[in-house]
Amino acid sequence: MTARPAVPLHWLMLVITVALVIGVWTLVDLTPQVDQNFFFASDDPQLQESNAIDRRFPSGSQLILSVSAPDISSEAYIARLGRLTERIASMPAVTGVRSLADGPKDFEDADKSPFWSRLLIADNRRSSNIIVLTQANNPGPLIRRIESAVQELDREDFRIRIAGAPYVVEMIRRSIGHDTQYFGLTAIALFGVAMWWVFGSARLVIGMLATCTTAVFATLLIQALAGKKVGVLTANLGIIVFVIALSHLVYMTFNWETLAHHGRRQRDSLAAAAWRMTLPPSFWSMVCASLGFASLLFVQAKPLRELGFGGIVGSI
Repeated sequence: MTARPAVPLHWLMLVITVALVIGVWTLVDLTPQVDQNFFFASDDPQLQESNAIDRRFPSGSQLILSVSAPDISSEAYIARLGRLTERIASMPAVTGVRSLADGPKDFEDADKSPFWSRLLIADNRRSSNIIVLTQANNPGPLIRRIESAVQELDREDFRIRIAGAPYVVEMIRRSIGHDTQYFGLTAIALFGVAMWWVFGSARLVIGMLATCTTAVFATLLIQALAGKKVGVLTANLGIIVFVIALSHLVYMTFNWETLAHHGRRQRDSLAAAAWRMTLPPSFWSMVCASLGFASLLFVQAKPLRELGFGGIVGSI
């Protein structure tokens, strides 16, 4: 019987890369995890004191919707404000809503009351506030529902603006996710073009990009298995790992070309010889990078600790 030809190693590596990317993309939550205390580590004294106060006097989080109009005392404005208030109050995760349409008896009552006037009416009397109370740990779904309601009801004479800590947190999370996607694609495109220009081989460029992609997703997988989530700085960890892996590949490829140019070895042994030539400097580069990232594990800032752990995994 004729032996079946073996699958070339480079095709096997591409299959492994694709499988790893699909597996991590499907099973690992790559959404940046951002909350109101994202900057502080769990053992930070100030955060512990703040958490103790929150446990004794629980208040939840607040969203503020500023609604401006030419005349905020008109019946039409109060009626539209009431519809918006009722819609927000019916949303999941909302524990309470206060506005000129839900709280004071009417606009005059709010205007005369020191409490309601300071809480709901702006100093210029051109806008009023809707105070939304929520206990949601993940404000994303609530923010999207409120944005949908705002988009439907926002008019030139009924302008709605959103503020508050949960909204800021959600905007930071979206911005990090957006920047990570675009920076990642830009890095792949730029380095791919650069490697094509330097080495002039599509096969070599594809191999480099596949190897770097494997390093990135392997790092994300190990982080997930260790119970670490994607944070504020670790969202860009993939680009860091990609560049680190690419630099070692460039050095090894240059060594391979140098050996091939001198013609001192057989072609089949060039890869092994280039690997042995690159290993010592790459090893010490890994050690130095890992020690640099390890120094971040001793700081108080939570994002830097997360980056330190991910950087160590990525460097190795």
